[in-house]
Amino acid sequence: MKRASSAAVRRIAIGADHGGFALKAKLVTLLQGMGVEVADLGTHSEAPCDYPEIGYKVAASVAQGQFDRGILLCKSGIGIAIAANKVPGIRAAVCADRFDAERSRQHNDANVLVLGAEKVSEATAKQIVSTWLTTPFEAGGRHERRVKQIAAIEQSVRKQASKRRS
Repeated sequence: MKRASSAAVRRIAIGADHGGFALKAKLVTLLQGMGVEVADLGTHSEAPCDYPEIGYKVAASVAQGQFDRGILLCKSGIGIAIAANKVPGIRAAVCADRFDAERSRQHNDANVLVLGAEKVSEATAKQIVSTWLTTPFEAGGRHERRVKQIAAIEQSVRKQASKRRS
């Protein structure tokens, strides 16, 4: 199996709703300590907010190439992952342990990591982030073929939507 180059992740967009706000702050410190440039796209307080807006903001910035990857947090990770995955080109994966993080990168080339702040401890979250950042995608073979199939589905949906609007 061919390994993709494990080019260093230099720039990350991070975001969380109020449920992930506290853990996000700890992860920003971790990432900066690893030499990663971090853009905190919100929220900036524990005041209730809507996770779809933040999920979209981070996912769009990754899809547009402004950042190498993204990290999102909400209480469960589920809602914000659903929002992020609506952005074409995004493969957001909810990870609860290092195994999930490793597989999301190796097999799915996940470009957005999603954590459930109420499901993982700070220590586990840090392990997940470290694993996710350092695990390369297994380019070539079945995994690359499947990621390309996902991209083809996105293209097909975009074309269908465009036809409906015409």
